[in-house]
Amino acid sequence: MNTDRVVILTALDIEYSAVRARLANLRMEVHPAGTRFEVGSLEPRHGCVALALVGKGNHPAAVLTERAISQFDPAAILFVGVAGALREHIALGDVVMATHVYAYHGATSEDDGS
Repeated sequence: MNTDRVVILTALDIEYSAVRARLANLRMEVHPAGTRFEVGSLEPRHGCVALALVGKGNHPAAVLTERAISQFDPAAILFVGVAGALREHIALGDVVMATHVYAYHGATSEDDGS
């Protein structure tokens, strides 16, 4: 594991652009299958961040996550983006973080919804 590297994946262009704007010293790295990652650092820290746009959908996210792991062996992978209408108590600008990670094609079913 590369403890100095984190991968950030986004689904939408607006999310990608917001993260990219915070990175310095950008350079392109291409996975053998053709996926392009922009690699830079979050200032003022000097750790490396690899950024990729995965698009919408679970399957593309799963494929690019596997590619990111094989390419960078990162300490962490973050899927970053805007969340819409999850719950009434979540406001615009709030940070939402998962407490559980399920299979990319699965979900949980509860009495009050999924």
